[in-house]
Amino acid sequence: MATQVSELTVPEEIARAVMLPASYADLDGTVYPAWRWLRENLPLGLAELEGYDQIWLVAKHATNQHVLRNADLFHNAGVNIMLQPQAGDAYLRGILGGTTHVLNNLSYMEPPDHTNYRRAQAPRFLPTEVRKFEPRFREIAKQAVDRFLAQGDGEVDAVATLSARYPLNAVLEMLGVPAEDYELMLKITQDTFGGDDPDWKRDDVPATPEAAAKQWQMAVAAARSYFEAIREDRLAKPRDDLATAIMTSRLDNDEQMPAHIQVDMALSIAIAGHDTTNSAISAGIEGLARFPDQLTLAQENPKLIPGLAEESLRWATPAKHFTRDCTADTEVDGVPVKSGDRLMCAFVSANFDEDVFPDPHRFDITRRPNPHMAFSFGPHVCLGQHIAKIEMRALFEELIPRLGSLELAGPPVLKQSNFVSGFKRLPVRFTTA
Repeated sequence: MATQVSELTVPEEIARAVMLPASYADLDGTVYPAWRWLRENLPLGLAELEGYDQIWLVAKHATNQHVLRNADLFHNAGVNIMLQPQAGDAYLRGILGGTTHVLNNLSYMEPPDHTNYRRAQAPRFLPTEVRKFEPRFREIAKQAVDRFLAQGDGEVDAVATLSARYPLNAVLEMLGVPAEDYELMLKITQDTFGGDDPDWKRDDVPATPEAAAKQWQMAVAAARSYFEAIREDRLAKPRDDLATAIMTSRLDNDEQMPAHIQVDMALSIAIAGHDTTNSAISAGIEGLARFPDQLTLAQENPKLIPGLAEESLRWATPAKHFTRDCTADTEVDGVPVKSGDRLMCAFVSANFDEDVFPDPHRFDITRRPNPHMAFSFGPHVCLGQHIAKIEMRALFEELIPRLGSLELAGPPVLKQSNFVSGFKRLPVRFTTA
């Protein structure tokens, strides 16, 4: 990129705070204040950080929606949708034939492919279709809450004992993955999104600038191998599960999706479909612990639980950003942006924009409206959002009536990742109703 506009250049300390993975282990002290500074002082600023591509930081809710809505002008197919060091992108290009696209899924596609592949699968993700799984979600949720509450009085990690396993079990059962493989899928997911975190970095991946990209690619390769076997099984022996629906869906020409895309679509649901929901559930529990009046409201009026799910999604913002590249010279909020420029669409900033969310750092289950961007926005809005919302509502409806009180028992620990992140540990104390 050739853009050089000094008055729009982001101060280095702010760029580091919002771009570096390690910053996201300290949202309240580092990330949120930096994004707030950008919203107030430089809502569209150009970051130049050593080791990274020059990139526009998109801080405001409305501007993020503008970029994501205009998919023809701001593409996701030309760049890595994740912001990582140049060394990581170079590593991926070197092993993937010049591209940074590890997966062949909707997140990396542009029309007409995106339109065609999304349309082929969309009917299976409509609320009316997902609700068919709701009774089983509720059974799994009750089992998860039973195990959580059985911990009794004292300190318990809400991630390890509740939020990590429930959405994992729910989405994998929906896909038709055997229960004995759930732990394998959990490990693959941690490898996929944990390359920047010292606790989740694989021992066989050297600590280099491209380490996270290498671990990401290795994890996807393992998941791809697993789902290739699932694909062969479902085509030979179809059954009533989501994996069969994906493998047998038809494109506009009435042909099935190519084999490698069938596999990548299914594994994307398996990997991203539970980790992000885990983050949202644990964030909701943390919000209720920090704001006990909101727990009281939910206990007194169960009709507020859908609002609790929505606020938990905003509060967590599990996917912190996606990047886009500009395809033609244009202006964004009056700022010239040139063809080839890269933009970081920051959901983690948009969801705390004071112009859209009054008192954004208050957890408020009555927030109306709540136009959060936890599922992105525009043509690439998350296809699985209704799965996450129904899963979350089922769990909270099982949990809330059985809680007496809830409080933090120690400082929560966040994963180091600027892309998909949430709590690694959430120590809480509770009493039962």
